[in-house]
Amino acid sequence: MLAQQRSSLTPFPNGWYLASYSHLLPVGAVVPLKVCGHELVLFRAEDGKAHVKEAHCPHLGAHLGHGGKVEGGCIRCPFHGWKFDGESGACVQIPSGDRIPKAAKLRAFHVREVSGMVLVWYHERGAAPEYEVPPLPGIDEAGWSPWKRTTWTLDATIQDISENDADVCHSPAMHTITDDIPDLALGLVEGPVFTWNIKIKPSIAWMGLPSFVKLPEDMRTHVEVRRTGLGIGWIRATVDLPFGRSTRVQTLANTTPIDERTIRLDMLHRVRAAPLRPLTGLFLRGYALTFDTTVEEDIRVWENKVYLTRPAVSKSDWGIMRFRQWAKQFYSSSLPLVPDELATAAAGSD
Repeated sequence: MLAQQRSSLTPFPNGWYLASYSHLLPVGAVVPLKVCGHELVLFRAEDGKAHVKEAHCPHLGAHLGHGGKVEGGCIRCPFHGWKFDGESGACVQIPSGDRIPKAAKLRAFHVREVSGMVLVWYHERGAAPEYEVPPLPGIDEAGWSPWKRTTWTLDATIQDISENDADVCHSPAMHTITDDIPDLALGLVEGPVFTWNIKIKPSIAWMGLPSFVKLPEDMRTHVEVRRTGLGIGWIRATVDLPFGRSTRVQTLANTTPIDERTIRLDMLHRVRAAPLRPLTGLFLRGYALTFDTTVEEDIRVWENKVYLTRPAVSKSDWGIMRFRQWAKQFYSSSLPLVPDELATAAAGSD
């Protein structure tokens, strides 16, 4: 019975996915890439523009991401030297001087650079971009630590990972950051953007304090989770500290399907700079370790669960159901289902 309920969701929802970070792609860089089952080549032309093309040369199949070279606005194949235009993907030169075959063209993928991310567009049916990614609020603000990066490759579905934001009920059951179910409130829901506002009462164990210490009753971590499509998550939090102080932290989370079974989860963490650099580094390491440990606890579940389109849900799961309603827009087929008994509750919790 359970096997019959397993999701037939496409593993590749439509949307923008991380190809690279802008600072990791200098002019002339050529990078092999796999996104949503497609072998791709990412490169930055001499005019500074980033391009993504299908990876294999239509001549004899060489992978342009392994040895290809940027020349002007083009990329040259490492095998026979055929040269392809970065914009159109068309072959513009064959070193032998032969006439260029009509079929000598690389499929081009739409690319955008936003908030330090190089993004590539995927659509199950090959359609042009259906939305743009707005700049992430606050990402260009001064006074932050350097980014600390963590990357995982895991066997999971992107829907499970993205809707985890709304599953606050699992926090006290799985994680040490809190002993109570966080407060969840719906924020902005507009087109491809979905935000949650979450209040977390920190646990004594998470703060690293002995059990006899009593934290102020009103002490909270205030979190805003902003998701653009299913691939891009922007997490901003204000963390209450003892003695009436607070600080801010941020995490940029990118989730990219590699193939039908594999997901790449990439996270950048940073913290508000402290007056002394060593303190900033210490706090950054602590924040990143806490966040990453929590993610790894989730990964153990994601990699061993099934995604049920009709789960046995309770009223407290309204956030997950509301998120699933919103997520339907990114699937061309095999839409995630929302149980009838929860649809009304989800809509009424805005």
